[in-house]
Amino acid sequence: MIFLKLKINNVYMFRDTEFDFTYPKKIKNSTIEYEFLEEFPKIHYKKVCILMGANASGKTSLGKLMCSINNYLCGRNIEDVSKTIYNKNENAGIEVIYVTSETKEIHKLIVVFNKDGLIEESHRVQKLKKTYNLEKTLKNLANSEPQFIYNQENNHDIKNPGFKSVAHSLGEKLCAQSTQWGYKYSDFENSNILDTPTPNIDTLKNILQSFDNSISSVNAIKESEKNIYIVKFDNGDEVLIENGKILNHDRFSRGTIESIEVADFINYIMTASDGTFFLDEKMAYSHSEIEVSILNLIIEKLKPNSQFFYTTHNYDVLEMNLPSHSYTFMRKDNFVKVIHPEKLGYTKNDRSLLSFMKNDVFNTLPDTSKIEGIL
Repeated sequence: MIFLKLKINNVYMFRDTEFDFTYPKKIKNSTIEYEFLEEFPKIHYKKVCILMGANASGKTSLGKLMCSINNYLCGRNIEDVSKTIYNKNENAGIEVIYVTSETKEIHKLIVVFNKDGLIEESHRVQKLKKTYNLEKTLKNLANSEPQFIYNQENNHDIKNPGFKSVAHSLGEKLCAQSTQWGYKYSDFENSNILDTPTPNIDTLKNILQSFDNSISSVNAIKESEKNIYIVKFDNGDEVLIENGKILNHDRFSRGTIESIEVADFINYIMTASDGTFFLDEKMAYSHSEIEVSILNLIIEKLKPNSQFFYTTHNYDVLEMNLPSHSYTFMRKDNFVKVIHPEKLGYTKNDRSLLSFMKNDVFNTLPDTSKIEGIL
């Protein structure tokens, strides 16, 4: 699926916060290919979304919430959402507009929770039309009647649904069965465990040696019935990866450990048909040139009808010559604020966003006055 618009209220530090993952018209000579639906070239969406902002500005929280939405659409229980409600005495709401390219449909889902579970759900869906541009498609969706409603009056004899979709449980198709997504967060506790027990050797080797040139080889142990890979160093040291778990990870630097996760993430993108992918600050310990190189690789490997979200603090990614709409800036005052530079007139693909960012035009730089007060 592809996210087009997202509105969040009373979840984490989001209050009536809106994200727009669309842009109005095709850009000539764009550095990103296929920023439109493969069979519907008038439906433009942001294929690459780089999220920038200070610490605690909501970037990781956004990724976790989007992953919860993916799970919800597939009928899974998202009970952990109850812990993320900011004001427990108020309802929390999520409104998402998304496209399922497999079924050639556009959807609008509205859900309202309280701390005990789902209290309202509304689902609209329309078939995509090749003659409709994005604006007309969204208007057609907004004017359509809900295909499914759940509330106190229309409870379908389900009074306590918990944190699962009633629509899905009654057979409503909120997403295609083949929907794929992958999310990796900045949490380091599980950084020595890979999602796939059989990483791509060539990808893993090339990325590991880019991070640590003392690594001499990466090979599978074919004699073992287990999925075991051995990483060898020039000095004879060895690190084993067994069934996706790095056994003696102390030999690696923090950046090298995270590079293994990045290699795992890239392998998933390369083998997936299309999907939603979110990488959260997994290159914070990387050299800037390596980070930019890996981002270019990920963008190159994205399939049509895919979407990639990436969070970072590194200013150098603003010099990648991506369209300005590829960047979203986030800041937190009392609640999270979202800045889309293209909506403020910064539309040129000329790498000028770096100077705007350094001059704090978007008011997203961290406040260092407390630290300076210690001097």
